[in-house]
Amino acid sequence: MKQLVQVASLLVCLTACQSSPSIPAAVPAPPKQGQANAALGNPEYIESDMLTVNGQLVKELTTTQLRRQLGRPDSIAKGAVECGAALEVLNRMDSPAGDFWYYGNTMYEVSGTHAILASFDVTTGKFQGKLGQLLLNQNTTLEDVRRIFPKSAKQADVPSTGRPGEEMSLPFYYKGKQTDESLNLLFKKGRLQEVEFFMPC
Repeated sequence: MKQLVQVASLLVCLTACQSSPSIPAAVPAPPKQGQANAALGNPEYIESDMLTVNGQLVKELTTTQLRRQLGRPDSIAKGAVECGAALEVLNRMDSPAGDFWYYGNTMYEVSGTHAILASFDVTTGKFQGKLGQLLLNQNTTLEDVRRIFPKSAKQADVPSTGRPGEEMSLPFYYKGKQTDESLNLLFKKGRLQEVEFFMPC
């Protein structure tokens, strides 16, 4: 009888321990901004940190770094940056009009000793991007983009003004709010040709 009481007491203790664990449950990490909006059902949402080009985030670099990476430009358009300049947005308001450095059809905006990617050509295979799960290369079709960005893809059904082919604009967001900037995807016969960073004047 004494053993039966001890066993019953042990079972009561085990049951109590199971119903109130002493180890707290793991708290899931909050989702990243882009993931949070994707979960809210906004497939058109992109932020600049979702885009990589050749495996790197797009950021300002020096002209020395640019030359080290790509060599001398094929051509330079002096003073061609009139408005919507990315380097102007990066606190260089008093700088003179910037130049465009061309490496084939890929273009960098350059102001003084500072440079930033303005657009890149995907047709040669030298440049390719990744926007979340979407690869941006010479094999990317308009249909690939339509699956991921259906709302933005609707405007690509109408040929772009001023250039041949189809154009799709994906608006950039910052901390959940849409900005005036966009990522423009330029297609020809349904195949991606160029990716352009657009900033309005």
